[in-house]
Amino acid sequence: MSDRKIIHVIGTGTIGEPLIGLLSDYKDKIGIDQVTFHKNSALKGDFTKVIDLQKRGAHLAVD
Repeated sequence: MSDRKIIHVIGTGTIGEPLIGLLSDYKDKIGIDQVTFHKNSALKGDFTKVIDLQKRGAHLAVD
């Protein structure tokens, strides 16, 4: 069994986006191996938000 610590955040709204960013930026300091997030309705205008979160180290999980 793996002892990896993965945090999954659902949504990139008012709370989700900054939370994903903070967790990604400080994952080494707080002992997280990976941060993933899910975006329900991916709109064309959300493209830059998703790319920015991925550049910060988060991984997009899709259905």
